[in-house]
Amino acid sequence: MQEFISSYCVCQVPAEDREKHILDKHVSEILENRLKPVFKRQTQIHPVLSHQPEPRYRAAYEYDLHENQEWKIGNTLDILLWITIDLEKNLHLIIPPVLIVLDDVDIEYKEYGVKMVHGIVKKLDSNHISKFGLDNVFFESLFKCLYRLSQDRDIEILKLTYPCILDLIGSIKNERTRSGFYERVLTDGIMTGYQHAGQKIKFLPILLQPIATIYDAIGAIGVQYLKAIIPILCDSMSMISSNNEIIQGTNQLAAESLITVIKKCWPRIPAYEGVIMQTLAKSWSYNLTNKDTKMCGTLKQLYTVFEAACQGQEIADKEALIAYNPSVYEPLFCE
Repeated sequence: MQEFISSYCVCQVPAEDREKHILDKHVSEILENRLKPVFKRQTQIHPVLSHQPEPRYRAAYEYDLHENQEWKIGNTLDILLWITIDLEKNLHLIIPPVLIVLDDVDIEYKEYGVKMVHGIVKKLDSNHISKFGLDNVFFESLFKCLYRLSQDRDIEILKLTYPCILDLIGSIKNERTRSGFYERVLTDGIMTGYQHAGQKIKFLPILLQPIATIYDAIGAIGVQYLKAIIPILCDSMSMISSNNEIIQGTNQLAAESLITVIKKCWPRIPAYEGVIMQTLAKSWSYNLTNKDTKMCGTLKQLYTVFEAACQGQEIADKEALIAYNPSVYEPLFCE
């Protein structure tokens, strides 16, 4: 990029001011003359950008879309990522190449696309996103990335996509639309992802991370998903770490997420008293033995919230555990 910045224009500008000068004065011409031509072919056949009906022979269409991609040559993507700083004035020129990169079949280019979209979401006023219908367009393209769960190389795209899609949803003004998108991420993203990759330790924390944010946003609407979400969190919380840092982090994340879920859906929590108490007992015993003070502290917070939600329905199980091993369980329940 430094070579591009230093050689792009012949304007007499001090070296330390050239980057700002180009962003202030030359972004439109870079987009129009340097980037638009190399994306022209894909723009003409991209389903969203071309406004064409769904092709009858999709395989042939996909082949055309992902062949002869001039934009993959040289430093085109670095330039595009750089100039997304200057958005509103050049939005009509920036969006087409960003969508083409985001929808590419090669994961390394998808990662570029997610980074660019996240930059746009963070910098662009939410009214502009809704006004131009970008919320739906970005959401559908980003959502496809959530299904990449098969190989270790998919981990990075998931790490990038979940924060991006949550920030995008959070910027949507319409409450009904926003809630619907959150629910779709929860059901078709996280819950479906857990079915396919829940046993893959490296994927699990990525799938758990958004749960608290989503429940904070949708509140009591999340009650209908407790039957799936509570077992996911309880199973993740009670995994034996054996000093594996990823599993330890997963245990902690699951416990913290469960606290949020209980706070938002407390009237229905007594229905899950047994499974939550069993998980608490197992996790507490293990972490107390292993002197994990951070996790033990989180479990005590979890029990406090759980106890308040159960309103006495947990007492019998609590007393049974204390009677079984008072030295282990009294510190959890009674201190």
